[in-house]
Amino acid sequence: MARLVQSQLVSAMTAFFQRDVEAAKKVVEKDDQVDNLLGFLEERCFQRTAADDHGNRDLESRQRRGILRVAVNLEKLGDFAVNIAEQAVHVARFERSAPPFDLASPARIALAALDDVISAFTEASVEKVKEACRHEPELDRHYRTALAETLRRLREPGQDPAYLITHLFVAKFLERVGDSVLNIGESTLLVLTGERLKLHQYLHLEEMVKAPAAGEAVDLRPIWGGISGARVGQVRLAHQEPMIWKEGAEGKIEEEIREIEEWNRLMPGLVPGLRARYHHDGRESYLGQYLDGLLLRDIYLGHAWEEKVRVTRRLMETLRDIWVLTARPEPPAVDYVRQIASRLPDVYTMHPDLEDLRREEMVVFGISHPSLAKLMNLVAAAEPGLAPPCSVRIHGDFNTNNIMYDPRHDTVHFIDVHRSGPGDYVLDIGVFVVSSLRSPVRDPALTTELEQLNLQVVDFAGEFARQQGDTAFAVRLELSVARSLITSARLVIDPEFARDLFLRGVQRLERVAALVA
Repeated sequence: MARLVQSQLVSAMTAFFQRDVEAAKKVVEKDDQVDNLLGFLEERCFQRTAADDHGNRDLESRQRRGILRVAVNLEKLGDFAVNIAEQAVHVARFERSAPPFDLASPARIALAALDDVISAFTEASVEKVKEACRHEPELDRHYRTALAETLRRLREPGQDPAYLITHLFVAKFLERVGDSVLNIGESTLLVLTGERLKLHQYLHLEEMVKAPAAGEAVDLRPIWGGISGARVGQVRLAHQEPMIWKEGAEGKIEEEIREIEEWNRLMPGLVPGLRARYHHDGRESYLGQYLDGLLLRDIYLGHAWEEKVRVTRRLMETLRDIWVLTARPEPPAVDYVRQIASRLPDVYTMHPDLEDLRREEMVVFGISHPSLAKLMNLVAAAEPGLAPPCSVRIHGDFNTNNIMYDPRHDTVHFIDVHRSGPGDYVLDIGVFVVSSLRSPVRDPALTTELEQLNLQVVDFAGEFARQQGDTAFAVRLELSVARSLITSARLVIDPEFARDLFLRGVQRLERVAALVA
């Protein structure tokens, strides 16, 4: 299949440069062969998957996944060859003239990249994967040059737009060849490493572990999935202690590194210590200390009541130490309404039906209920008067899956701290309370336990508020929970459960509006 696709691309580019309509038509006719080969490979991969009853042949499974991903991208490459052949038919209708920009160079690069990446896959060579994928940014640069030249010429008199656009289409299809080559390279990494790594993620990780010596394998296991877009994994090099690896957009990772350093300056050991960092082309990675323990979420959902209580008490002791240590006599900004407003577009994108629920004022049994927009305006006007007398250092995303407990040392640790900073401690409490409710729990006994644990944390925070003279604690807690309920609707798939969370949040917002009126 790979060799057929290569032949198709060579024939398509030759037909374009030579304005050979008949050769172009042959490329189009052969596309069915590429499609049939994809169907054959899909069928074989699925047959073998179904025959593997035990599901424990990890390498074979990875190979099948990798083969199928390569085949899908080869089929795309076949489509690009057809697209170029179709442009060859168009260009043959014009009088011969000099091409508006260089297409020969990107054509050579695209064909060389495809040859390299096929060799990388068949030879299982990471070095050849890297070499092949380095062509992708070159093809991007050639396309940008072609686009700029096309736009420049279109502004000049006497230019034929159709002639220019025909050549630009070919440049674009060659650029997309680079994208598929990159996908094939990353599929090869899947086969070799067992993980779905983007090339830049592999290169970051390779740079930080500094190319282990012969015989020292790097073991990477994904952990702590989320919606932030960052990749998180456990990395183990030979017989060394495991480390945490996190990779993502430079800005977010930079924020997290800064907050990790600040947390460890204030309370050493609370968050993972840094071991190494690396950034390149707008992406950043770091290696950190691996925290050995259990997520609080897992303890709450699967352990005995006595252990849940004990760990919650340890968490409250940790929070007390943080709040006392970092308390400053400056009222923090109270902007829960702004946070709701900034996340509502994501809520409505995930669940469009929610947008109409409280768009207008509604009357139920003769009682008027304002629209969500009016509620938010009423509460926003009152927020400045709800500020507590002091700010403390907060986590910023204090979900139960961002809190770890180490039973060996009886210690609590925080992860995912890029939103940390001085703020209102009630924000963390509201997020914590809702995070225990965000997963549907059908066991009434477990639901009761989670509510009791939440009540313990709320009572603890209320006592801290009393000591600080924070008279608006109860109203602000209601507002914080409302904010977390409404915005959590974007994090759940079930539309009925999302609706329930959303409406419970709006109800609480209505209570706040009544309290501050």
